[in-house]
Amino acid sequence: MFKIRSWQVGIGTVAMVLSMIVVFQLRTESQIGQNLPTRRVNELAEIFKKQALQIKKYEREIQDLRKQLNDYDRDREIIRLKMAAGLLPLTGKGIRITLGDSTKKLTQYDDPVFYIVHYDQLELVINELWAAGAEAVAVNGYRVSNTTGISCAGTTILIDTKRLAPPYIIEVIGDPVNLHHALMMPGGLVENQIKSFNLTFEIQPMDEVSIPAYKGGISFQYAKPVEEETK
Repeated sequence: MFKIRSWQVGIGTVAMVLSMIVVFQLRTESQIGQNLPTRRVNELAEIFKKQALQIKKYEREIQDLRKQLNDYDRDREIIRLKMAAGLLPLTGKGIRITLGDSTKKLTQYDDPVFYIVHYDQLELVINELWAAGAEAVAVNGYRVSNTTGISCAGTTILIDTKRLAPPYIIEVIGDPVNLHHALMMPGGLVENQIKSFNLTFEIQPMDEVSIPAYKGGISFQYAKPVEEETK
């Protein structure tokens, strides 16, 4: 009996694969030759040249589109950062709050200091609004940012360097329901810090609130950016 050795099987397999490659190559060349509009070298070179120019044109168009997309993403990011910093005027649904001094008729035994709005009460209301998801806040038409300072100056309140007098109209962009619930919850800020002093406090839901851009200065004396790590 004729015994087939393993090396013979290997040679046969290699030969079969090579034969298939040769047949495939011949068929491919035959198809290319049939599809070519001409067999003249000069004409083929001209065709390839035109196609190469067309490919370069497409590559330039792709690069331009990618640049436009990158510019668009960068512009959107810049707008988003300006919105977060309060540098752009904004509009949207929200609430309007009127916070004012007490309307109680005082007697000679009442201390007026307990019946006026103090800066820390206004600050507490604003902080409560931020915690409830407010996206933009303005007081008497002055935009409040994350660097805004609130202090007192006699019987008036300073927001940054702008002097404000009551009533304080607080305009807020955000979910009106969430903002209202956060302020008016039983035992919350308004009940304990505002109404207990007989201060006037009203909330009005608004379909559209317009808030101006922040007009104060923005400076960083100690903070500096950290370079992002590239992976």
